[in-house]
Amino acid sequence: MITWMQKHKKYLVVTIWISTIAFIAAGMIGWGQYSFSLGGGSVAKVGQVLITQEELEMEYKRLVDAYSQSIPNFKDLDAKQIQAMGLEKSALRMLINQAYLKNLALDVGLGVSNAEIIAEIQKSKMFQKDGHFDEALYKQLLQQNHYRPSAFEENIKNALLLQKISALFPKATTPLEKNAFAYPLQLQDRAFIKILHAKDAPLKIEESALKTYYNQHKSAYKLPPSYTLAVLKIEPSSDMPNLETLHKHYKAHKGNYMGADGKLEDFEHAKSKVAHDYLQAQAKERALEQYLALKKGKLTPKEQTFSDLPYSEEINAQIAKMRPGEVLKPLAYQEGYLVLKLVKKSSDMLKSFAQARDAVLDALTKQEQRAWLQAQARKELKDFKGDDIGAISPEFQGSIQELDPKQAKELITYIFKRPNARGFLVLEDKAVLYRIYKQDFQHALQNRPYLEEMASNFKAQDFDQALVGMLKSKYPVVIYAKNLQE
Repeated sequence: MITWMQKHKKYLVVTIWISTIAFIAAGMIGWGQYSFSLGGGSVAKVGQVLITQEELEMEYKRLVDAYSQSIPNFKDLDAKQIQAMGLEKSALRMLINQAYLKNLALDVGLGVSNAEIIAEIQKSKMFQKDGHFDEALYKQLLQQNHYRPSAFEENIKNALLLQKISALFPKATTPLEKNAFAYPLQLQDRAFIKILHAKDAPLKIEESALKTYYNQHKSAYKLPPSYTLAVLKIEPSSDMPNLETLHKHYKAHKGNYMGADGKLEDFEHAKSKVAHDYLQAQAKERALEQYLALKKGKLTPKEQTFSDLPYSEEINAQIAKMRPGEVLKPLAYQEGYLVLKLVKKSSDMLKSFAQARDAVLDALTKQEQRAWLQAQARKELKDFKGDDIGAISPEFQGSIQELDPKQAKELITYIFKRPNARGFLVLEDKAVLYRIYKQDFQHALQNRPYLEEMASNFKAQDFDQALVGMLKSKYPVVIYAKNLQE
């Protein structure tokens, strides 16, 4: 609150203008669905300050407009969906925070004169013509946006008052505070590491161990789903239709026979395509007839069982979603059509030990290798020498020896989260032992201005929280609108 006002002081009044003038855009997101009864009394009272219905509508509109610009597809939401987001309560909370500051301004004797309001409005370029304030343009713009001059001027007054309040509070972050914020980020370690490899584990896995592992984890080794289908394949006729039939089809579907130049191809040039299309259309009609017959149980085609579905990716995906007894409408396939009925689907069949053996061997090998890595790392941790990798910090990017950037980042994160000078981290196929031999605060920060800004923001946030807490205890809040009460 105070943070933002101090940081954007010169934009504060402009922001209020944006939230009061530019509400034509709100009409593009279904604004007419909301009604707060403009000017119809107060919705809340904070200390001595009333929050009016009109102020709430303006703040609500500002929030909705901001969401519509920053959230994809927000404009597609209906009134109930927008209402469910709780924007009305958010708008009221913002107004209550402003009201706390207004109460404080009243207590310390701050105010805004009419002359200050007029001067602020007159210097705005949006109300100027030929470099000078134009009262007619001012009233015209407000009228076009369904805005009363008195309400707009009240908003400018509030903005100027908040600007004056922000000037009361210190905004500077001292060099000591900035350094204290950045100091932990300058920490760096110098370490030795040694890498152990899973492939060096002296393993000898017996067949009995494989069977035991399989019996303990057999539910993880399932056969692919199998599908029992009743399949009808309808292919186009091989008999060429007569010319009269083709002429009729050509005339009925002329739009399908346009050349690259946009002109209709004559029948002779299009005849082979017309014949193909006609035979396909006839095949589709027969497929629809057989679909209806199969659905009514008048056909009993031969059933086939598949572990790997042999059709196109699209058709296979449709079959995977079917329920037993369901019949799919004709699907184009190759040069004809398919009509399919799912008779049975099996998806819980377990692999036998023989079928799962290779996968079981792989899983048990990885498990035993990991156990060996952990045991070996503990054994060597006390006395290992390793290689010096130099200075590392939480900001480190890149690879370390044979560790790729992702593994290196995982190692560094692990090291800096633990208080011990020695340790080890087991990765997928290796273990890394580390020993920190030196620690200092000499790491050069890459983006110090950004960190200093963060320090200022954190300080201001803490100040804001303390200020709001104090103001809450000093100025009671009464909310009259039941639908807005917490």
